[in-house]
Amino acid sequence: MTAQGKPNRYHGISIFLHWLMAIGLLFMIASGVYMVNVDMPKADQYQLFQIHKASGVVMLWAIAIRILVRWLTQQPAMPDEFSKRESRLAKLGHIGLYLALVLMPLSGWLMVSASPFGLPTFVFVDWIKWPHIPFVERNKTIETIARNVHWVLASALLIMVVGHISAVVLHKKKQGISLIKRMWWSKKV
Repeated sequence: MTAQGKPNRYHGISIFLHWLMAIGLLFMIASGVYMVNVDMPKADQYQLFQIHKASGVVMLWAIAIRILVRWLTQQPAMPDEFSKRESRLAKLGHIGLYLALVLMPLSGWLMVSASPFGLPTFVFVDWIKWPHIPFVERNKTIETIARNVHWVLASALLIMVVGHISAVVLHKKKQGISLIKRMWWSKKV
């Protein structure tokens, strides 16, 4: 705990979800780019689409839980060394990341729901059939808009993640602030 009574690091569930989602996001971006740009047999492409869609559902649930945990737990204070501008930028960056992490799977879900193919989404192989969003089935206009939003969000999210990582490295190099300790399990901060 800090002098202000704030924790030194994020809640353990937040830390777990942060790193799980970081790995998931790398997979989602790589699989998304791969499945739409590489020529492969239709059966393999279908399988990759199913894995990508199921992973998107898992990412949606993970960000929902992460937001809930953030709301229910106390967050570490911004480092004292941060200027007001740096604190504002950090908050805006986190809001942007959270927003994109919510909108990204929602746009994918809308795209799949409006697809003229009407293919189902199965999560965890055939255990759970994820429903389509009602009243948008087989609507090419909505699918096109959702696809474009999905692509723009993926690009924006990639830029924000690079900015996020760059900020952590920059603060360590320029100010000697190890922000990574706030998002790791070690109790020594």
